[in-house]
Amino acid sequence: MTHPTLSYAGVADWRPARLAAMTADATPEAVREAAEGLQAKRFIFFDEETEEILVRSFLRHDGLLKQPKLSISMVNAYGAIASARIREVVTFELQRLYEEFPGWAAFGQEKVLALVKGKGTDMAEFTLGLAPAVTPLFRVNAAQADPLPTTTTTTTTTTTKKLSRRSPARPLPTDWKPTEAHQRKAREKHLDLELQAETFRNHALANDRRASNWDAAFNNWLIKATPGAAPKPAASSPWSREFHQAASNG
Repeated sequence: MTHPTLSYAGVADWRPARLAAMTADATPEAVREAAEGLQAKRFIFFDEETEEILVRSFLRHDGLLKQPKLSISMVNAYGAIASARIREVVTFELQRLYEEFPGWAAFGQEKVLALVKGKGTDMAEFTLGLAPAVTPLFRVNAAQADPLPTTTTTTTTTTTKKLSRRSPARPLPTDWKPTEAHQRKAREKHLDLELQAETFRNHALANDRRASNWDAAFNNWLIKATPGAAPKPAASSPWSREFHQAASNG
């Protein structure tokens, strides 16, 4: 990915309308669908509220963490990220890299280690396994006066992968409800299914989520939910049959 605003932390401006103007036939909606498809494949993570987009594997492949001075530039770029969610994802990726490559020059810098000790969150926790539509193909607008440059402050080399076709993503249907399989899963984990379903609906609506299979999305939601406490067995009443049987056996 190349873009004039791409920072040393792998974050750039997320403005679909401007990106659409740099193509020959795309609309802002199509650009957004493309980004959702790439996000489903974990290539990128974007935050609509702060208009920022992260190239998730940027720090792994760009090579700047192997250079002490550029590592400090990365820390400064991290501080400029407005999105709290993107900061947590960047921290999570730094934590993974620290475990895999503790000898990289960056991890000898106190400022970088301070980021590693922060709160990191896998981007899957924010997307909750909801799968958007497939990324469409765009044609570059030859008439664009100022097209995307071929180089930026730093350059990340990526391999373009053709995404597989899938059922079109859609908003949560108004008549959607948990299935019997969801009921079994909730019982196994001692979850309040009604509460989980309501929270799931609110999250999908508040974040304008799209999914091609909402039943599967809710199943992932239940899998990630913290198990509830197992119900305690009821004490036997002095008037119950079980109480008298236990007393006679004693």
